[in-house]
Amino acid sequence: MEEVTFFLYFCVLQTINVCTHVGQNQPRVDNDSFLLNHTSPLELGTEHLLQILPSEQVYTVKILPSVASRKQENKRVFLRKSDFTNTQTLQDNLKTSKREPKESEFVYGSDDRSLVENYKLGQYPYFNVVKLSSGCSGTLLTPSFILTAAHCVHDGTKFHERMELLKILIPHKMGYRLYYAKEIIVPFDWQKTEGVSDARRVVFDYAVIRLDISVFGRHDFSPLRTVKFSIYSEKLCFFAFPNNENLMWKSECNGWNSFPLFNKNVLLNKCDSARGNSGATILSQDSRHGNTYKIIGVLSSVLPEKHYTSFSLLTKDKISDICTMIHPEGKIHKICSQNESLFHTSRLYKG
Repeated sequence: MEEVTFFLYFCVLQTINVCTHVGQNQPRVDNDSFLLNHTSPLELGTEHLLQILPSEQVYTVKILPSVASRKQENKRVFLRKSDFTNTQTLQDNLKTSKREPKESEFVYGSDDRSLVENYKLGQYPYFNVVKLSSGCSGTLLTPSFILTAAHCVHDGTKFHERMELLKILIPHKMGYRLYYAKEIIVPFDWQKTEGVSDARRVVFDYAVIRLDISVFGRHDFSPLRTVKFSIYSEKLCFFAFPNNENLMWKSECNGWNSFPLFNKNVLLNKCDSARGNSGATILSQDSRHGNTYKIIGVLSSVLPEKHYTSFSLLTKDKISDICTMIHPEGKIHKICSQNESLFHTSRLYKG
């Protein structure tokens, strides 16, 4: 997971009220040129600009080749839990001895993370947490779509190399199943442009990945919700995979104990984290409704020296756009509320 400089976060804190107006700096697109229909075939491997209504936010989309056309062996393999570190043994060791954090882990005070045992990986919400081969985590929104951080797939200038070989490990009853991406979409405002600071780009550090093959038999998903001031009293957490480990950990960042600073776009919080946690979704736990988890943002980066983890929060416009991208699955699986799941015709502008 990428570290950011103190200057970046100083800018975030100083411009916390300015970030709400980032969307005003939208690029102007010529509606009369290169107008395409979303159902029209697009050239594989190329990048296109996608304008999604009603927020009129512009996105960059990359269309990937099908699994069958890729050079690597692409059979749907299962990775058994026994192929990874014995999580039960590790859990027992954690109970009997103090675990020293690694250099790649960002622990503030005592390490309050907890290891998710193997037997839970086939249950909600754990079976929706995914591991990307780019060194990040993500979350299944529906059987076909994943939410992660933009910097996990795009460097601010272009998509990372060999995205057609991006591997996605998703928990399954038998272990982890391997999937590939069909389409990747990132906000245009995540890209580096003249006059736009990195602090403002953090607001748009999120991406949506469409899987080449949908996950079969998955029905329970976390809804997308905006943040309210009750965040100070809510139970917040995220599930993620540390880099170079196939172990899932739960990090808690609850209320006043972690001194969150936020507006409707950015949350700075004290959460124990590690490299590889980028792209994990921060969840608000609701014990009143069957102990469900609501997705309120995406983990962007950390600043260990200042004890802060940065999250790009979901706003009404972002949720509307995401629900448009994943229509009709978002409505079918109830992750989008009725007024957020309205489908709007997408317009593609070849870039």
